[in-house]
Amino acid sequence: MKIILQTLTPIWTGGVDQTSDRLHETGLIGSLRWWYEALVRGLDGYACDPTSDDPEQRCQFDVKAYGKTKNIEDGLKGVCSVCRLFGCTGWRRRFDLRASTTRSEPFWLATRDQQGKFNHWWLSQIYETEKSRLAFGELMLEFTWMRGYENQHEIMEALLSLISQLGSISPKPQYGFGLVYNEGSLSTIEGLSIVRKNIIEPEPKKILAGVYPSLRDYWLLQCTIPEQDAKSQFATSNVVGDMQTFQKYRGQLLPVSFDIRYKLPGSSDLGLRQSYRSKHGKMPTRQVFGTLHGNEEDKHASSVFVSHLYKKSKDEADYQLRVWGFTRTDMTSEIAASLKSIFPHISVEQKIIGAELLGREVSI
Repeated sequence: MKIILQTLTPIWTGGVDQTSDRLHETGLIGSLRWWYEALVRGLDGYACDPTSDDPEQRCQFDVKAYGKTKNIEDGLKGVCSVCRLFGCTGWRRRFDLRASTTRSEPFWLATRDQQGKFNHWWLSQIYETEKSRLAFGELMLEFTWMRGYENQHEIMEALLSLISQLGSISPKPQYGFGLVYNEGSLSTIEGLSIVRKNIIEPEPKKILAGVYPSLRDYWLLQCTIPEQDAKSQFATSNVVGDMQTFQKYRGQLLPVSFDIRYKLPGSSDLGLRQSYRSKHGKMPTRQVFGTLHGNEEDKHASSVFVSHLYKKSKDEADYQLRVWGFTRTDMTSEIAASLKSIFPHISVEQKIIGAELLGREVSI
């Protein structure tokens, strides 16, 4: 099974050491699994936390039960739908993935944040810029299924369709990478229907402790930004990453996800995070936008994701921006107002609320 996606923003896949020195399939698989978990939970199914320290919150193939009957389903009784596809202790992932792109370049981005400041240093640490590369062009995903599981391709097709319309396929999606166009995409309703019919509840039924991403808490703002707003932000900039590649593109600079999330130095706007903090305070902001401060249990990723600017096609003059999150849905009005302060002529072309999307899927 082969699926070809067109990249809208560069692909960055990290890796064990965060270098992203090549296209790491593990990073893509992790992103696929993360989305599948959120979709299953939104459809009222159970998806475990494979990273939890609590063994009760992680799935495990029951070797003893399988040994007694030699029936695979007996070993899988306590395994959630996501682990049945992506694997868990004692149960191998049902597919292998080989990924490639048509173009790769050394990593770089231009930000208006100043060199020597904490955030500029932090960006360099995140991306290990001396080794990192970005992938562009076509993203080719070739899936090889284990014997007897070839029919699972419909789940993967639905999953990739939904990701292309609702978010991105990339580790750390809050950093703007991994938006793709899927020419053969199913509609969101078709995709959700396929996911729903493949949900299998573990026995006995389980309850996941804590709060995890779910499509029921999802929202999206798909925005159009005129060229005048997009390019006016870059009178000066500082570079993180490969200077030689930067010089090649320096006349085409656009605001990156980082500058939209945080304050653009020298501008009148506060950025999405600072604008939210000015209204709600430091701790609520950390809960929504993530934090690296505090103890290990206090650190967590952002629940709001912002793409880089991109174009749907080369022929279009205007740029696109996708902002989505897993928070209370009334936050969309605050996000829209903050974006307006950064890009005065921005227009929200599409607004999606996860709970409404699920309601439409159920009604069919």
